[in-house]
Amino acid sequence: MKKLFVLLFVGSILASCGGSGYTTDKEEALELKKEQTENLKSYYEDALEIKTDFVADEKDILADYGGKEDALIKKAKTKDEKALDALADLRNLQMQKSKDLRELLRKTEDFDDALDQSIEDIEALFDEKDRKAFDKAIEAENEIQTKLREAHTKAVDKLKKD
Repeated sequence: MKKLFVLLFVGSILASCGGSGYTTDKEEALELKKEQTENLKSYYEDALEIKTDFVADEKDILADYGGKEDALIKKAKTKDEKALDALADLRNLQMQKSKDLRELLRKTEDFDDALDQSIEDIEALFDEKDRKAFDKAIEAENEIQTKLREAHTKAVDKLKKD
């Protein structure tokens, strides 16, 4: 239920973007890029929550097997009902995590695609000298987004180590 609320919340944030997000106006495109950066913060928080919940549930499922999927598989090969049920639970959990992450990503795709096309078209429509400040501002937002992605990756890597 918590995951559903998170997905609905992100959807409402992204729906507030209004329209497709496509524009050839440099100022508007820059504002949309900043909005994308803000939305990305929520996206990474929600993705991390999905992955954190997965890791906790996975640990619970694998607890009787020394925390190892290989041990679960080995036990399931013996047709042990409890191990077969645990394996089914693990696979369902993995599929649900993948589905939740796809749904989360899908909510940003249209906006992101429209914004990418806007930036590409602006680069084609304006001379380099006319978009110097625009290019610099877009690059600054890209750097912020890169840092957000790196922080998310670091947090996910930490989850895997724990």
